[in-house]
Amino acid sequence: MFIRNIIGILSVIFVVSGVSYGDVGNFSENSINSIKAVVGDEIITQGDVVKRAAVAIHEAQGKYNEKEFLEKVDEILNDTLDELINRKVLIKEARRLFGTDEMQMKDVEKDLDSFMKGAVKNVGSLSKYYEIAESQGINPIEKKNELKEDIMIDKIIKDNVYNRVKVQPKLLKRYYTENIDEFRQKKEVSLRQIMIKFSAHNNNKEETLSLTQQIMKRLEKGEDFSTLAKQHSDGPHAKNGGLLSFEEVNEMRKDLREVVHSLKDNERSTIIESPVGYHIFKMELIKPEKVQEFEEVQEEIYKKIYREEINRLKSQYINSLKASVFVKVVN
Repeated sequence: MFIRNIIGILSVIFVVSGVSYGDVGNFSENSINSIKAVVGDEIITQGDVVKRAAVAIHEAQGKYNEKEFLEKVDEILNDTLDELINRKVLIKEARRLFGTDEMQMKDVEKDLDSFMKGAVKNVGSLSKYYEIAESQGINPIEKKNELKEDIMIDKIIKDNVYNRVKVQPKLLKRYYTENIDEFRQKKEVSLRQIMIKFSAHNNNKEETLSLTQQIMKRLEKGEDFSTLAKQHSDGPHAKNGGLLSFEEVNEMRKDLREVVHSLKDNERSTIIESPVGYHIFKMELIKPEKVQEFEEVQEEIYKKIYREEINRLKSQYINSLKASVFVKVVN
């Protein structure tokens, strides 16, 4: 039922898009069983790819428009096929290594047993575990075999990839030096405004100017800009100390924008007149521009290089295994 539902979804996708991934018109059992790749003496069918890609496709549905979604489905299916090919190659190698090593196979079985006990404990009972698995279209026996293969793969990846990763301290310093802009933090500033509107004072220009001048004198004596904005400003966000977003700044009249952009960090403007009233602006420096010190970011750099090295060695290892296995992708 599970696979049929996914097939139904993909059938609709391919029909709507006109994309041919196999024979859409006959997206039937024959299509599902069509071979997409051969790895040694094993095959990967279109059904295998669709089933493994189902969750990723479902998650992509709400993230893209129709055209992007169709392209994403194609990408997911191709990536999934590559993933399944790599998995087959790794399983073959794991079986070759563990098939003659009783101790390693005992460790695998022990890890599998521990995992299964944990899964059963989480849901309450073995019968509940099987019930949940079946409701999700999962064959518990197949899933157990798959988990066993996962454990075997993890062991050989650990031995041949993770245990071989070495990140020299000099690489961290070199990365920092060569990518210094990644660690440059831009300065952060905010803009506040006190606006005294003509309309709030019966359009009496002299009275409006007089009040604005009084406020300016108080600012010059050291009173807090934000507090005075809350008390007297007729402008937006007065309750928030006259704090403006940069979107709002960009929507100002050109002459006001020019004044604002000329202000230095922590500098206050003079009284500026506009058709609606008088304005006083203040640019407030929150954080100065700063380049993070190497010591602050070396752990972040280490993790980045470590991940890159893992990916490089893993790809290298899998490719070396593929060299001794027959792999053919069927278009």
